[in-house]
Amino acid sequence: MKNIIIFTLLLPIYSIYVVNAQTTHTINAGSYYYTPSSLTIDVGDSVIWINDGGYHDVNGDINSITNQPFNNPVTFDSPATSTLGAVIFAYKFTVAGTYNYDCSVGSHASPAWLDL
Repeated sequence: MKNIIIFTLLLPIYSIYVVNAQTTHTINAGSYYYTPSSLTIDVGDSVIWINDGGYHDVNGDINSITNQPFNNPVTFDSPATSTLGAVIFAYKFTVAGTYNYDCSVGSHASPAWLDL
């Protein structure tokens, strides 16, 4: 499961007042997939991963295939769950950058990423 989340930071050049509308994005996780597999979000947005079935986690720390660090701007890791329809993980992204993650359960590991 390889997915990408892209986070963008929009900076007004001539504005004095900035209104930050925060959005919650949903990613579904199932047998060898995250959907959507890539995502662009804004700083301050949240992402929620939902279990479509199986036993999954969201690992944004160490690549489960290579055992190398993802080198994300901020690391994150969730406990695994097998509850159908459950929130596997929820995270509010406050630091811009590209975030790679995978499911580290068994042989599910397929990388994904987010850009901020």
